[in-house]
Amino acid sequence: MTQTPPVFFLASAVFCLAIFLSHALSGLFIRLAHRFNLLDYPTSRKRHKRPTPFLGGAAVFLSFWSVVGGGLVAAQVWGASPFSLIPRVLGIFLGSLVIFGVGLVDDKIGLTPLQKLLGQIVAALILVGFGFSINLVSGLGPFGYLVTFVWILLIINAFNFIDSLDGHCAGIALISAGTLFWITQIVGQPLTGFFIAAFVGALAGFLPRNFRPAKIFLGDNGSLFVGYMLAAFTLLCRYQREGFVDATVFIPVLIFGIPIYDTLSVIAVRLRRGVVPWEGDRNHFAHRLVKMGMSDRVAVIFSYFIAVTLGLSAILTTQVTFFGAALIGLMFLSILGVIAFLEYYAAKRERIIERLAKTKRRRREDIVRFEEEGLR
Repeated sequence: MTQTPPVFFLASAVFCLAIFLSHALSGLFIRLAHRFNLLDYPTSRKRHKRPTPFLGGAAVFLSFWSVVGGGLVAAQVWGASPFSLIPRVLGIFLGSLVIFGVGLVDDKIGLTPLQKLLGQIVAALILVGFGFSINLVSGLGPFGYLVTFVWILLIINAFNFIDSLDGHCAGIALISAGTLFWITQIVGQPLTGFFIAAFVGALAGFLPRNFRPAKIFLGDNGSLFVGYMLAAFTLLCRYQREGFVDATVFIPVLIFGIPIYDTLSVIAVRLRRGVVPWEGDRNHFAHRLVKMGMSDRVAVIFSYFIAVTLGLSAILTTQVTFFGAALIGLMFLSILGVIAFLEYYAAKRERIIERLAKTKRRRREDIVRFEEEGLR
């Protein structure tokens, strides 16, 4: 008679295997990308100085799904009967295949914003079509599917937006996924935790090659896939522990605090400048931290620190009273307030420096003009 292994043991095994596989595939794809010219070339809008492979998303995608597939087969052999999950897993896989393909095509030949959006819509509709629905607020009825659809698109684009500095998107995604895994263990969702553990491992194996100076980028194929998977995981997770207040609506917002803040603030900045929201620039959250005087590496680590703080707050929210949840929400708003103030101060300082530089240039021009007139 076979003995079913503990699900946590299986999650630990897939986590370790995913780390190894992702790290190995990242190294392989670095060599293949240079050989077949699958490289992201520097431009005036980008910060890297040399052509860099953009196949990091492929390493994360393949390592994650290989380990999940192997884990499902192993669980069946041990008698765990995980194949009741196949319909939902199939829905996630098909959607991820679409979003990964869209990103890969965009990285190689370039897509218009509308074409990328259409690909995202198809991926989101696949999830909704397989019965995924947001479970944060009860009583939404059919309207819940529309909210789910919008939520998926928001998180996909939010993680695409924060892929601005080396290690930024992958690291924030790793922290977010780790937070979701922890929550599944608290609320008693070990099977969901199994899938998330494989994803955490895939990101952890990739990140060392992506941290500054990056040897390989996630690319759009990776950032879109990462955002899609995290959106799907939030739809799989429960957030309320029995006996505690239902404050679930705060939890995903806390977990994705930085990507959501970055997306909304960047759109606001672009609209204020009279630029369309989908036009790329260097006004992302991480870029603004650099403008405040941080190095690229420090800006990324600072973002990690905020993400960990918000992640711990999300975990605590699963086990608090309503008053406690309100305090955590207040803390979240306070953190955003401090960041917004620092950014405002930095932007004001930058404008003053620009004004002084213009004044200095004018004075130099006046002096040159005066000297030329004197020589005449």
